[in-house]
Amino acid sequence: MPPRLSIAIVLLAAATGSAAGQGAPVAELQRAVDSLASFDYPTRTTAARQLRRAPAASLVPVLAGAIRDHADEFVRYRALVVLTSFNDRGTPDLMRTLLADRNDRVREVAYRWFERYPDTALTMPLVAALNTEQSEFVRPVLVRAIAALPPSDAVQRALLAEIGRGFDFFRSAVIEALGDYRAAYAIDAISALSAADGVLQDDAVLALGRIGDRRAAVALSTVSNPPPEVAAMLQAAQCMLGDACAVRIEWLVKAAQSSPRPEAVRAAVAALGAIARQDHVDARAALMALAQAGPDRLAHEVALAMSGVALRQPAQILGWLMATRDDAERTRAIDLLQQGFESLEEDFAEEQFFAAARAAYWMEAEGSPRRTVLATVIDTLEF
Repeated sequence: MPPRLSIAIVLLAAATGSAAGQGAPVAELQRAVDSLASFDYPTRTTAARQLRRAPAASLVPVLAGAIRDHADEFVRYRALVVLTSFNDRGTPDLMRTLLADRNDRVREVAYRWFERYPDTALTMPLVAALNTEQSEFVRPVLVRAIAALPPSDAVQRALLAEIGRGFDFFRSAVIEALGDYRAAYAIDAISALSAADGVLQDDAVLALGRIGDRRAAVALSTVSNPPPEVAAMLQAAQCMLGDACAVRIEWLVKAAQSSPRPEAVRAAVAALGAIARQDHVDARAALMALAQAGPDRLAHEVALAMSGVALRQPAQILGWLMATRDDAERTRAIDLLQQGFESLEEDFAEEQFFAAARAAYWMEAEGSPRRTVLATVIDTLEF
């Protein structure tokens, strides 16, 4: 049976509660949960695929039990990631209990979940956690969860303070989050960084473009003689503000093709990805053209950029893949997503991409070309 057809049948069995979907006993589901921590990649991938296709009524209690009590901390983490793709009414309460969990990865997923589903009742606990959360990879996620909240006085004070606090890695995450959530209240603080040479300048420039305020445009106009990496982000930021996008995309394409420095190539492609996140058709087309005509190292950078767009704007990418009539381009794009997902290793975001693909799959007519495309995406990306 062709892979695309087989995956569609498995999805259908799970979602409709057929005999195949209902036949998995709790013990079998528990074995699959245990296998989420297997050192063997095919084993743990197969286990995750089995769990995603199990009926929610049977699976959710097994996952919740593993998240609370499993002896293997990595299993707890992976079980929580899989749970986030199910729309279970008990998930918010469970996530609240995990905000102070001993497991860094579990806390990371909880914060990511509350970024996706902000809860104003958690404003003060999240802000207070800035004083206690020390994990180097969890703290930036906490910042994003706070940035996603309505910009109350407490939120603004906390995040403005974080711009100047800690290592540059943390400060970069703060600036990025403020840009993503269009925090106009932070323009003055970010503008100061955009005008100063340093490792945060490119982050600040891009954040100003994403915020999109008139004051941001004024600040960007004062950036002079930037290094190549900052120059690429300046082109993207000015495009986001509606300033001569076609010219700026062409500039970035030439920079990606001709620069002898890998860092400058990476910045140019990342800048195109930032524009593409705004659902800019020409930027996405430019990325695909670079992947098609460029060397392998350039295609790898494009894979990362395209995957970044997909993880942050899944509906945009899925809609494009279903709509395009160019089968070769679609196949190339899906291959790029596969490469990028493997490199980025953003488990939570990838799980949300699968959930979006699964939801879109069931919205399309049975046997339709669009549903077939979605089945191919799910199968190729090993969801």
